[in-house]
Amino acid sequence: MFKKVVLFSLFTLIVLFSAPTFALAVEARTLLQQATIFFSPSNQTVLEGSVFEVSVFLNTKKGSVNAVDLNLRYPADKLEIVRPSAGKSLIEVWLEPPFYSNTEGRARFSGIVPNGIITSSGLITTITFRAKKTGDAKISVASVSKILANDGMGTEVQAEFGNGVFTITPRPAEGMRVTSETHPFSSEWYNNNNPILNFEKEGGVTDFSYVLDDRPNTIPDNTSEGENVSTSFQNLNDGIWYFHIKGQRQGVWGATTHFLLRVDATSPAQFKPQTDAVIAIGGGVNRTLVSFFTTDALSGVDHYEVAVIDKANKEAISPIFIWSESPYQLPDTVSGESKVIVRAIDKAGNVRDVSVDVSRTPKQWIEKNYALVLAIVLALLIVLLLVHYLTGHRVLKHIGRIFRMVAAENRLEKEKEKEIEEMMNK
Repeated sequence: MFKKVVLFSLFTLIVLFSAPTFALAVEARTLLQQATIFFSPSNQTVLEGSVFEVSVFLNTKKGSVNAVDLNLRYPADKLEIVRPSAGKSLIEVWLEPPFYSNTEGRARFSGIVPNGIITSSGLITTITFRAKKTGDAKISVASVSKILANDGMGTEVQAEFGNGVFTITPRPAEGMRVTSETHPFSSEWYNNNNPILNFEKEGGVTDFSYVLDDRPNTIPDNTSEGENVSTSFQNLNDGIWYFHIKGQRQGVWGATTHFLLRVDATSPAQFKPQTDAVIAIGGGVNRTLVSFFTTDALSGVDHYEVAVIDKANKEAISPIFIWSESPYQLPDTVSGESKVIVRAIDKAGNVRDVSVDVSRTPKQWIEKNYALVLAIVLALLIVLLLVHYLTGHRVLKHIGRIFRMVAAENRLEKEKEKEIEEMMNK
């Protein structure tokens, strides 16, 4: 009985003395300073070959810390650091220079914050990564990392470490390189309304989606047109057209290329050349000018060419066209009757030929300028009558006397010719 009483008493003492110790241990763990290290962004989808930034932040949970030893791990086969930044950081004194190893897939940032810091999102560092290979890449904080409290004793803070998961997807096909043998330069007009287009197939591209319309920024739908690297279109209307194309690589559609086509298959507008004969003082035609002008609705008129066919030349020859501007002066070597052909050529190469008959005799000029000739004759008659009146009606008498003198001279010449002829007959 005594033995049982002693054992019970010992157990009671153990419980009484151990209970405060256990409670103090639980309370110590509860009161231990805490902190969190987290990434921003923590989840992101990036393209293979692209670069992206990841920032590492510290949350001190309202407590003050004065030292951080950050050790990062990342998959070296999927990610590589291209620029570790230590320029902007809550760490003011680095215990050792920050370093990284793309071979081992690790980086370390270790330093102190004099006088400590309390923060909910203090920036430790920002790192620029390049995505090397498709798949999921996890960036984590190694368990050897430490955060020390600003308590003068270097107490290790109870830390919670986050991580970042980045999904690397295949890079879409870049914009296709488009060429055209029929319409090689987008800045020029062509009279071919049946364009042929070729496009390069980059590595990994399996098929294409494309469309032709009159809008500059159309994005083709995601319907495959096949894997052929060329296409053609027939009988396009005149105007500006846009060819839009994109490629698909590993199920991802790439950027769109826009290729401009200019089509002008219509000749310049119809026109009629005008001729103008300049009469010399001697009564003959000194110069003949041919004037012409037309328009072109799309590409515009580029230049004119002129050819002359001399109707006096009976040989079947083809005229030679020469570059010319309006007005064109007919050469002096051309005889009285000729045909002038005026050719208008637009900037797409379309041609419009028109012709006009030209006569270098005074008769044509008079017929063309009949009203002017009649007006000149009437004006001369009026001037003559006015002078006759002002000179006491003697002008007409003088004119009559001149005509009679001319007629008498003509009779005398005829009589002399007759006498000479009779003498020669005898």
